[in-house]
Amino acid sequence: MNHEIGIGFETSADPRLLRIVMTRDGRPWLRSFVRSSGPALRASGDALLCFGLLPAIELGCRLRIDAPVDRGLRASSAVVQRMVAGWTPGCRPVEVTAPAADSTYPADRGHGVFFSAGIDSSYSLATNRQRLDGLVTVIGCDVDLADGERAAWLVGNVRRVAAAYRLEPIVLETDLPALMHRYLGWIEYHGSMLAGLRHLLADRFATMRVAASADEATMWDLPWGSHPGLDPRLGTPGAAIVLDGLVTRPEKVARVLEEPVLLEHLRVCYHGGPNCGICEKCVLTRICLDVLGGGRQLPSFPDESPPFDGRVLHVADTSVRNDRLVLRAAAVRAGGHERLVAAIDAAIAEFDRRRPTLAERLRLKERLRVWRHRRRFARAVARGEAAAIARRG
Repeated sequence: MNHEIGIGFETSADPRLLRIVMTRDGRPWLRSFVRSSGPALRASGDALLCFGLLPAIELGCRLRIDAPVDRGLRASSAVVQRMVAGWTPGCRPVEVTAPAADSTYPADRGHGVFFSAGIDSSYSLATNRQRLDGLVTVIGCDVDLADGERAAWLVGNVRRVAAAYRLEPIVLETDLPALMHRYLGWIEYHGSMLAGLRHLLADRFATMRVAASADEATMWDLPWGSHPGLDPRLGTPGAAIVLDGLVTRPEKVARVLEEPVLLEHLRVCYHGGPNCGICEKCVLTRICLDVLGGGRQLPSFPDESPPFDGRVLHVADTSVRNDRLVLRAAAVRAGGHERLVAAIDAAIAEFDRRRPTLAERLRLKERLRVWRHRRRFARAVARGEAAAIARRG
């Protein structure tokens, strides 16, 4: 495939609204927006590079950015490309064309954190509260823009947390994750997507913290969209990105238990709204809270808990294995959790017994993903070319 993706901004009279236009071979492809509830957004080529780089790698396309990009970011993004391409069979670094710039920023900016009210971002807030000025919540990721009820609930939740900690709540709304989902999954895209949003807020924050998804012992070996080798390199010295909280999930739960406000407003549910208490993520979090909190009341969960099912403790990777070991140690110390300890032992033993299948060794799942995304893109290109011919005819 030898196509080119172009990305730029449309003119907007509203400083809190930016419209993003993506083209394929010069023809319209995707139109997206980002809207801020508070500070003006900076129409930054640095943001455009972050929004467009991983889709271009996934689809095997050249990338043209129609705005100046910081020289240092251009250089460090080459390292990002090599890392991402090394994780994904069939992908390789792509050509990036953009005007070069030396970025400058206003003085006296603050420090922020992306905040979803989950365990990871709650931990980052709790451990950095003295240095933070604002919380940034994104609607359009795990809560759909069209789901007004859940979006309003989350915004209200975040505003109450911000008020309790005397921080500025900033809500960003965007449809870019939904539009890009056909061509690049959220697991692969979320780190660079958040980096792009971070650059849009560069006039407000000198540093932005992104909550890590795993501990330092395993995250370097984990192919993940947000990563200690990627996130800092998608920032600039004047608009830094800090990957925060490289500790196990039980350690994070223990810290959140010390913060009544965060515990009251905790949101972990797979359904995106108030905790259902029965989905796998709710059950796992509740187990951690129960063990580490000594059975104390959990205000953000339903009163009744589902029957214990050891299957939720299955181990998917080494990061989860580390989490389970830390939880096991806490359960042994607390006492009275023999069934939980036995279930963790069984889950770890099963993980350790498994051997990679031939498909896993060849990374067929990743190859299939890239093939599927590139086929969709090729079909979109073909439809666009057919439409253009029809219009000319």
